[in-house]
Amino acid sequence: MKNIQKMIEERGGYEAVRKDYLRLENPPFMRLVIEVIGGPYPNGAYEVSVAHYGEQNGDAMRDPEITFLVVPSTEGTTWTPLTFENSYLGTYQVVAEASRDGLIKVKQSRAMNELRNFANQWDLNLKAQGFIEVFQRQYGDQIGATTEGTVTRQGDGPQGP
Repeated sequence: MKNIQKMIEERGGYEAVRKDYLRLENPPFMRLVIEVIGGPYPNGAYEVSVAHYGEQNGDAMRDPEITFLVVPSTEGTTWTPLTFENSYLGTYQVVAEASRDGLIKVKQSRAMNELRNFANQWDLNLKAQGFIEVFQRQYGDQIGATTEGTVTRQGDGPQGP
C-alpha cells in the first residue's frame, strides 16, 4: 500500500488522518476513504481502513473495505490485512487480529496472503485510476503543492464517509 502510505505521510501522518480522514472523489470511480481507526499501539502501529464507498437505498456501502495493521520500522512500513468487507455481497472476513500491544494474531493465513496480494494490486490500481492526482489537488495547499482543489472534510455529506 505504498500509494496510500505516501498520501498519509503527505497529509501529516497517522494522527493527522485520524483527526481528519481522507475522502477522495474521483468520478466515475467510487469515493475512496482512508481512515485511521485504531492506535497508536505500544509498538507504534496504527489500524487503518481503506475503502471504496458507493450508495444503495441511501446507505453507504463498502466495495471493498480492507483494514490493516500498519507497523512502522527501520526496514520500512508493513501493512498487514486484518479484515475484508464488501457490503454489496454481504461479505465480511477476519483474517487476522491485532493484540493490545499491536502484535498480529493470524486467523486465516492463506486468506491473509490472498488479501495482501489483492491489496497490493488495488494500491497500483488506485494510482492508475488517478487517485494520487485527486489527493494532490484536494490537499495540495496543505502538503506544499501549488495545485488547487475542493477539499471534502470529515462529516461532509449525509451518507457518512
